[in-house]
Amino acid sequence: MAKIKLPDLRESEVWKSMFRPGSIYRKGYKDTSRDRALATMNNVLWHLHPTKVKRHGLKLTYTFCLGGISFFLFVLLTLTGIFLMFFYRPMADIGGATAYGDMQSIRTSVFFGDLVRNLHRWGAHLMVLSVTLHMARVFYTGASWRSGRSRSAPRSRATPPSSRSRPTSCCSVEPS
Repeated sequence: MAKIKLPDLRESEVWKSMFRPGSIYRKGYKDTSRDRALATMNNVLWHLHPTKVKRHGLKLTYTFCLGGISFFLFVLLTLTGIFLMFFYRPMADIGGATAYGDMQSIRTSVFFGDLVRNLHRWGAHLMVLSVTLHMARVFYTGASWRSGRSRSAPRSRATPPSSRSRPTSCCSVEPS
C-alpha cells in the first residue's frame, strides 16, 4: 500500500496568510530596528498592545478609552445591523414603499425588535460622537506624529544607524 504524502500545513497558502513572517510560527524577520518595526506594523495585536508605552499614556485621562469604545460600538452596529437586515427592505418607490411598514413590523412583531432597533440607532449616534472625540484627542495630544519629525518632509532612509532611536526591551515603560 503506497503512502500518500500530504502537503505540510506550514507551507500552505492559508497558513502563510494567517501567520506573517516574524511571528512565533514563521521565521522571516532579522533582528534589526527596521524589521522589528515591520513586524509591529504587520501585527494587529502589537498595535493594540504595544511593547513600549510612555508612562503618561497609561493614564485613563489620556485616552478616555475612546478607541476601545469606538471598536465596541462598531461590533455592536455590525451585529445589530445583521439582525435587522433580515427584516428590513429599504424600498421607497411610489406604490411599493415598504420601508416604513417593515420598520413598524420590526418594532411590533419581531422578538426584541424594538430593543435591537434602538440599540442600532443609539449605537450609531454614539459611534459618531466617540470617533469624533477620538480623532480630536489624537490630534490635540500630538499622537498622530512623532515629536522631532517633520510632518511635511519624511525622514530619508539614508539616515545613519547611530542617529536612529534604539528600541528597549520588551514591555518597558519610558519615563514621561
